[in-house]
Amino acid sequence: MVKREVVYFEESSPENTDETIEAAKKAVEALGLKYVVVATGTGATGVKIAEAFRGTEVKVVAVTEYAGAVELKEENVKRIRELGGEVVTSMHALYGVEDSLSKLYPGYASANALIKETLRRFSQGTKVAAEIVMMATDAGAIPEGIDVVALAGTGGGCDTAYVIKSCHASMFLDKEKGMEFRELIALPRKKKFW
Repeated sequence: MVKREVVYFEESSPENTDETIEAAKKAVEALGLKYVVVATGTGATGVKIAEAFRGTEVKVVAVTEYAGAVELKEENVKRIRELGGEVVTSMHALYGVEDSLSKLYPGYASANALIKETLRRFSQGTKVAAEIVMMATDAGAIPEGIDVVALAGTGGGCDTAYVIKSCHASMFLDKEKGMEFRELIALPRKKKFW
C-alpha cells in the first residue's frame, strides 16, 4: 500500500498553478518518473513547468492545440526548448471530423463528445490531461505504455494533475494498452463548464 497526499482546490483557477506544480514534482520524485506532459496555450505554463524541472532527468513535453487555434508565443517555445523541453502542436485527441457533424446537425453527439463530457465531470483539466497524453504519445514525444505526470487547467495555468499511463489515441479504450488514470495529484472541487 502507498499513501500520498492529494491536493484539492476549492475552485478552478490559474492561481492554483504553483501548488499544482509542487504536488506534481513530489509525485515525479516519489515514482521516479521521466516524463511530464503539460497543456499550454501561449506557452507560458509550459515555460513554468520546464523551469520547475530544470536540472533534472525529467523531460517536459508542452502540448498545445492545433496550429492557429491559440497564440503560441515564439519566445515561450524557444525558452521551453532551451530548458530541454519539447513542444507538440497537434489536433485534439478527442476532436475530429466526426465532431464537425454537430455543427451541421444540432443535437448530434459523437462518441468523442460523450467521452469529453464524461471526463469534464471530473474537471476540465482531466479532459485536457487525457488529450495531451494521447497527443504527445501520437507525436512520438513520449513512449506508449509508461506512467507520466500530466498537468492541465481550466482556461489558463494548471489546477489538475494526474499520473497517467500513456497510450495512442487509437488505443484509448483498449483493455491492455489503453489509458489508465493511475493516481490523482491535484483537482479543483468546483468545476467550470463551457
